[in-house]
Amino acid sequence: MSDGDTLGAVNRLYYGLYHAARAALTHRDIEIPKTHSGLIARFGETFVKPGDIPSSLGRLLNQAEHLSDYSGDQPDPASLPDLMVQAEAFLKVIRTLISS
Repeated sequence: MSDGDTLGAVNRLYYGLYHAARAALTHRDIEIPKTHSGLIARFGETFVKPGDIPSSLGRLLNQAEHLSDYSGDQPDPASLPDLMVQAEAFLKVIRTLISS
């Protein structure tokens, strides 16, 4: 990032994915867990395990959480463009699930 706020960008990316995952679960009338890890697990059980969403995109949600505020690690700025491409793919799949 030009302003050096890679962590902030990754945090916002994660929350975009998180809220998309919440929307997908809500669309299926599935109770939303109270924790982030619970939501990620429920999302995996509901969409990734049955094959509705590719496992690589399911892992992205977990990876983005780890890279955001919760890990204490500083994400590599060079990884941000790839994360953004993957996030776009994640959101596209969620839009398709919700619209069908």
